[in-house]
This record gives sequence, C-alpha cells and structure tokens, in this order.
Amino acid sequence: MQELSNIVAGKYEEVIDKIKGFSSEYLNEEYKKNCIRAAETLFLNHEEQMKKGKSSSWAAGIVHAIGTINNLFDSKEEPYIKTADLYKVFGISSSTGSSKSKEVQSLLKLSKQSRQWLISEGKNIENSKNNMAEVKEVAVTLDHVEKVNKKAEKEPFTFAVHKDYIVAQRIIDYAWTQKTYKKKANHAKAALEIYEDCADAYIILSRDSSINDLQKKELLEKAVKAAKNLLKIDDLETAQPELFKIKIADQFFGAKYSLAIHLWKMGEKEVAIENAFDILKYSEQDKLMVRSILGNWLLMEQKYTQLKELLEKYEKDNSAAINYSRVALFYKTNEIKAAESALRRAYKRNPFVVPYIIKQKNIPTALPRMFKFGTEEEAMKYASLGLEAWNDSKMIQWVKEKKKDFDMVTFN
Repeated sequence: MQELSNIVAGKYEEVIDKIKGFSSEYLNEEYKKNCIRAAETLFLNHEEQMKKGKSSSWAAGIVHAIGTINNLFDSKEEPYIKTADLYKVFGISSSTGSSKSKEVQSLLKLSKQSRQWLISEGKNIENSKNNMAEVKEVAVTLDHVEKVNKKAEKEPFTFAVHKDYIVAQRIIDYAWTQKTYKKKANHAKAALEIYEDCADAYIILSRDSSINDLQKKELLEKAVKAAKNLLKIDDLETAQPELFKIKIADQFFGAKYSLAIHLWKMGEKEVAIENAFDILKYSEQDKLMVRSILGNWLLMEQKYTQLKELLEKYEKDNSAAINYSRVALFYKTNEIKAAESALRRAYKRNPFVVPYIIKQKNIPTALPRMFKFGTEEEAMKYASLGLEAWNDSKMIQWVKEKKKDFDMVTFN
C-alpha cells in the first residue's frame, strides 16, 4: 500500500495551501492547477526528497520551476511577476528559491518541451490563413510539436493523485496497525468519507465476520473498482503499462488478489483463476507470489495446459510452489521420468516440503508471515496452500520411495 509519514503528509498540505494562496493573488487558475499537480507528483514519487527542506521553499521552488518553462518572468507575458518578488512573497532567499527550483525541474524532468506542464498548451500554433506563407509557418510549428511528442515519450513516467487520497491513505495506514476489527473498520469508514476510491478501506470492511460471503464479495469488487479509479483505468487492456509499475498500483493487485482468494473459497473457481491470471499479466514482479497459489488451483482444476504455460513462464523460479507444482503436473500427466527429475530438483531446492506431502509432519496452526526460499518456513507456507493437489495415495507413495533414493545417494 502507499505509505506517507505524518511529517510528509503534513508538509504536503502546507505546500498546497501556500501554492493556492500565491496563485489566487498573483497567478491564474491554470497555473494553480499545474503547480498543485506538480506538488502531488513530487510527493507521490519522491517522498524521501520531499522530507528535506521547508514547505515555503518547496512551494516557491515548484511555482518558480513551472513559471520558468511558461515564461512567467517575461514582462510581455500574462500573468507576470518578478523572480525577486516571488521569493519575497514566500519569505525565502533567492539562493534557496533558485536551488529548490532547480531540484524540482530535475525531479520532474521539466523543460520547454514538457508539454504536460505547459500553460495553455498549443497557444503558439495559430490558425492558418489563406496565404501560403502562413500555411508553411503552421506546418513547421506542427512538425516541431511532433518532435516534442517524441521527446516527451522518452521522459520518465509520473502520476499525480488527488490530495484527498493522500489524507485518506494516512488514515488507512493507521487502521492497519489496529488490533481489533472494530477499530480498523472505524478508520476505514472515516477514510472513505474523505476519498471514496480507497481500495484498502473496502478490503478491511470485507473482513467483517458478521456479513455473508456475497456481501464480502461485493466489498472486494468495490475495492478492485476503487483501485482502478485511483489509477484512472477504464479498461485494463488499453491502460498504460507504466501505471502498473508505480507504487500505488499495489492497491490494485492487492484488491484483485483478495477478491480471487475469496472467490475460490466461495466455489467460484473459474473467476478466481481469471483474477489471478490478470494479476500476473500486469504485475511483472508478482510481489504477492500469486503464481504460487495459481499453480495449485490449476492442478486441482486439472487445467494442465494452462499450468504448463505458467511453469514455462517461471522456469527459473526458485520457489517451492512452482517446483513442486511441476512435479505434480508431470506425475498427473503420466510423464514419470520427467516427474522424477523435477522432484529431484525440487527436493534439492527445498527438502522440507516432502515431509508435509508424505504426511510425516502436520501443518502448524501459526504460519510464518515472512520466509526465504529453501527454508522450513517456506515449506510450511506451501503446505498450507498446496497439499490438496497431492491428495493421491499413489503419488504420495511414489514420493516416499523417491525420497529414500535421494537420501541414500546423499548419504553415500
């Protein structure tokens, strides 16, 4: 989830207030919106840097940086203000203001070609008249815009959010730290009153033990929708790939994952699998390890073709879930030699899984929240999710025999 410290969130609000006050007196609405969007982008994407320096310095730096690329300090333009007067209004020195402006320009990659940050974009392209000279002039200008577009495509992707989201997320961050559901829920409701597209709030509310499965499903669907709204996504297929790489996209993946798990428990297994595949399609890193549980689901539903494709995609994956799913797939499709080779590989990477498969060990009640590949903790986690796929007495006996062979070779 997106986390902002109280200090940073408080500073954000101060910066916005200073920008609004200055804009109302010296600038115009479009300048104000651009400067606020710049502040939102900075706080969202560069939190560590924003911790340093005073709010007035950042506010002045943002206004100066946006003003610089929009000719704010040219007396022929409207609005206009002297640089010295700008710094004076914000109560900072010219050296501080200049330094912060350069920092803002660097962080946002600002330049005269940054079209998304220009005021009255396209104002230099005038309507062509009926004489050839003016038509040629417009053609040259349009050609310049085309080059600018190509340059803009190479600029780092940034994303701005509404300030209410940041405030609401602060409440949610606090809600997750509470020990009782009641306290979590109260904070979740408070967050939704401030910002309705707060995905984590719906996830918290879905954990209410007094509501039924359909009500929980509805809340989790709202969580997914809220996360999409936050990312400004209407259709996943046409969404910008960069959107799924920013930190707040974790809310979308978390909501999708929570919904998938709940759908599986409800028996809506096809839809659960579809949601899991959606996550893997758009999440390159798969921080939630959705591939692990999806492999088990595909085994249980005997979707062997899809499982084979999944395992090929994660051929070099070191997780126990992927490696032992590969063993089960080969065995169930009667590829015994391949299964034996896969079992040897899986056993070498995490031997602690086998005792759970052959029922020498029981799954503990308390499961580890964190684990490393190849450890007993990883084996416990896998056993809690994947043993149903091994519910075959012949396969279990086969694993027992192979384990003896592997141990004998190791001993010798």
